[in-house]
Amino acid sequence: MPLLLQNVLLDDREPSLVAAAVLALPPERIRSAEVVRRGVDARAKSAVWRGNIKVELDDREAEVLASDVPGVRAWTERDEARRVGSFPAHRRAWPTRPIVVGAGPAGLFAALRLMEAGAPVLLLERGEPVETRVGTVAGFWRGKPLNPDSNLLFGEGGAGTFSDGKVYTRRRDGDLGWIFRHLVDAGADASVLDESWAHLGTDKIRKILPVLRQRLIAGGGEVRFNARVVDLIVHAGRCVGVRLANGEELLGGPIIVAPGHSARDSIAMMLRAGAVGELRPVAIGARIEHPQALIDAGLYPGGRGKLPAASYRLAYNPPGARSAYTFCMCPGGMVVPAQHEPGSNVVNGMSFASRRAGWANSAVIVQVGPEDYGATDASAGQRFQARIEAEAYRLSGSYAAPAQRVDDFLADRLSRELPKSSYPFGLVPIELRALLPAAVIEGMKGAIRAFDEKIPGFASGAGVLIAPETRTTSPLRLLRGDNGESPTLPGLIPSGEGAGWGGGIISAAHDGFTVAERVIG
Repeated sequence: MPLLLQNVLLDDREPSLVAAAVLALPPERIRSAEVVRRGVDARAKSAVWRGNIKVELDDREAEVLASDVPGVRAWTERDEARRVGSFPAHRRAWPTRPIVVGAGPAGLFAALRLMEAGAPVLLLERGEPVETRVGTVAGFWRGKPLNPDSNLLFGEGGAGTFSDGKVYTRRRDGDLGWIFRHLVDAGADASVLDESWAHLGTDKIRKILPVLRQRLIAGGGEVRFNARVVDLIVHAGRCVGVRLANGEELLGGPIIVAPGHSARDSIAMMLRAGAVGELRPVAIGARIEHPQALIDAGLYPGGRGKLPAASYRLAYNPPGARSAYTFCMCPGGMVVPAQHEPGSNVVNGMSFASRRAGWANSAVIVQVGPEDYGATDASAGQRFQARIEAEAYRLSGSYAAPAQRVDDFLADRLSRELPKSSYPFGLVPIELRALLPAAVIEGMKGAIRAFDEKIPGFASGAGVLIAPETRTTSPLRLLRGDNGESPTLPGLIPSGEGAGWGGGIISAAHDGFTVAERVIG
């Protein structure tokens, strides 16, 4: 019977030696020891790694349990299921071919799950495969025209391909374990199975996606790129297929549309065909970028040593006012352009797996809601975002991003000079109050001052705000019934973050898995 050692200090020693010390046993009594969960504990003067260790002894585990060592318990079947990530598929016959639109996390994992159940699934993606897409994005950053169908947001892997690749979730068992195991089996570092603040890194994601694609094809699925869906085919009140931009019609069912949070035309297509949406609040603001050394010094006062680049998650909840928080923090990363259409400016953040860049960045965002959108129809939130993005381009006059030094932002003055930045198109000094709503500006100011108390220097002129960050999530949700289908357009299943059913790589992938399971069942 294995044991689980919880919240133990992890140092440079082998896990077996750590376990022996915790259990006060000779090292030879430890048959095996494996770290199954870990995270940085920065609460003490010097930050350290802490985690859980699965231990197998040579014998007499019951005696150890009876000694009531703090934090030690028996390893359970649920612990094992969480570690293995097994979730067998129920295979059945398929009278029609399921069609999945969108190869982001939701669409990809929906297609993989359907394939495991024996479905001859067809996965359609408007953008390019990741190998080609990387070159297209790099070309845009070097001055080539923006490709509206294949860019930082659209293409294989969705917006998550060019991100930090965060896979934060407390659970790793059952259906979520299935997702994590697929990632690891496709090349993700095994640490994502145990690290609480795990990330994939955009460079690793680019290697994982082709492996998942080939597994889908080898299992009987089909993947088509540069295949933009422009209409849904509806017959007798039911969605029975899709029409591509080249005029080709493809019939099948059900039709799972996983558009991503920025595919406004795909969302409009579903609404036009008869789906129903409701407005949701989102959060907007700007990216704040600091030297990584400043963040390390604030969070690792005893020195960084061998610890990873420091990361933070901060929230500001003043009574009677709008909440603000940091989002998608990218240690050792860069701020990147995230628009999908010409004449607009949007920013996001990403990191490579090593997180070795000299900057740290995060969104500082404030909640806005339907009352701010200026209309009540389902597309009002998207138009609200688009207006800010177009104004950002007008103010800067190019793809260079509007920016303001943090101390100047707090003092309501234009920055005379800006710090060196990772942003590939450069920065233009602009007062952000000319771009963002007043309530957002005030919320950001209060948050930054509060965060400076936790990370000294956060509010200093060493930092710069780069705007706008508007694509944090989808400002609407497309409704679904108990069976996952649209209640007003049977045969259509909206899924993922763009449909309002996810909020990041793992939650979107999980929603894709969930709707696939409903179809299978």
